[in-house]
Amino acid sequence: MKKKAETREGPIQKGTRRRREHEKEELRQTILKTAGELLLQLGYERFSMRQLAERIGYSATTLYLYFRDKDDLLFTVVDESFTCFKKQLTSAATSSDDSWERLVALSHAYISFGLQNPVYYQLMFMQRADFLTQPNADEQPRLEMFRILQEAVQYAMDAGVMQPGNVEAYGDILWVMAHGIVAMAISIPTFDRKRIQRLTTVLGGMIFQAFSQQ
Repeated sequence: MKKKAETREGPIQKGTRRRREHEKEELRQTILKTAGELLLQLGYERFSMRQLAERIGYSATTLYLYFRDKDDLLFTVVDESFTCFKKQLTSAATSSDDSWERLVALSHAYISFGLQNPVYYQLMFMQRADFLTQPNADEQPRLEMFRILQEAVQYAMDAGVMQPGNVEAYGDILWVMAHGIVAMAISIPTFDRKRIQRLTTVLGGMIFQAFSQQ
């Protein structure tokens, strides 16, 4: 009987552990999402762990079980945003074998991410852009964006359809153009969805005219 009881307890304990892990991850995601919103509202200097704890209904002590301090929390918010951003850009970069279609897809993916995630985008590129180059012990998804853009440019050059030039500079130009559209859309209310779509279409044509070998 004792052995049967122990056997029955195994799955119960595993289920309890999985449930607790799921709850911990849910709370972690809630902390990150709310932190991003609060940081944007208050700015980095006025933001505090205590205010965040009050917003989500937990004690500040609970927050420190997940993050060492405010900087550790902000690093995580930015890095998780860049991880998601990287996935979207990688998907766009592999969506076509055609060089120009690939570059246009990357521009669309960049702008789409910014418009769908304005809170995180501002933290990534507008409020604390210095975090782009801050060291991190783990993988640095913050820098992957530049690599993906540069690889797409190199791909087009190797295919003989893009003018030879400085790959890094070309990548930066693509970044600047896409960032400009997102920044305007976030900052200026008159840049509605229809206007952004028109700008994105024009951007694709501009990329072709500026860099094409033809």
